[in-house]
Amino acid sequence: MFDKLIVSEPEGADFKGRRNYFLVSSLVVGAVFLTAVVISIYSADIGLGTGEFELTEILPPVDRAAIDPEPPKPQPAQPSRSTSPVPQRQVNMQNLIETPTIVPITTSVVPNTQMSRPAEPFQIGPADTTPAGNGQGVAPSTGTGPVETPPVVVAPPVVPEPQPVKEPPAVKIVSGGVVNGNATSLPKPIYSVAARAVNAQGTVDVQVLIDESGRVVSAKAVSGHPLLRLAAENAARGARFTPTTLSKVPVKVTGVIVYNFVRG
Repeated sequence: MFDKLIVSEPEGADFKGRRNYFLVSSLVVGAVFLTAVVISIYSADIGLGTGEFELTEILPPVDRAAIDPEPPKPQPAQPSRSTSPVPQRQVNMQNLIETPTIVPITTSVVPNTQMSRPAEPFQIGPADTTPAGNGQGVAPSTGTGPVETPPVVVAPPVVPEPQPVKEPPAVKIVSGGVVNGNATSLPKPIYSVAARAVNAQGTVDVQVLIDESGRVVSAKAVSGHPLLRLAAENAARGARFTPTTLSKVPVKVTGVIVYNFVRG
């Protein structure tokens, strides 16, 4: 009877244990989350804007009166007034009343700012001066102002004579007559089908021009059957001849090549 005894618990006991577990877990998770939020807020306040601030030093305005003024620029030295009774010139330039010894070859458009040498003794100095009482009635000049000088007479430039143009030597052409015998190579003309069809026969004379090396540079048939002339001209252009010399100088030769067409 006791071995079949079954001990049973009430239905609400298991549900109550689970509710207590979930409640404790929720409280622990909430506490951990709240702690993390508080720590992150304080961490953000501590490092707020530490990488964006820039230190700037405020300086007082500079007193412009304390700046030293620029030193004055050195002025070019003015030529001192010459007290010498002898006229002075910067250069020994020929006077217009003197006979020129050198003919100028070029012209210039730049005005001359220097005085020519006087007719009396003078000396080379830093400025053009003409002391008073020199018999010329000219006031002394210090050379600092513009000096009026008479226009310079310039001779026209010398144009060289043109050189004569050398004409090329005339090419000598020698007439050789019939030149078949002087040929080193004389190709035979082709007897065309059209010429055979009409039984064209006879001789054809071809006028040729042979250069200094023996080559035919031009060929023109001057007689013979019309159907045979083209073949004769083509054969003549391929001919080669012995070079012709005149006083040991190669010359061109004009002559005639004779072709005899016979139907076999």
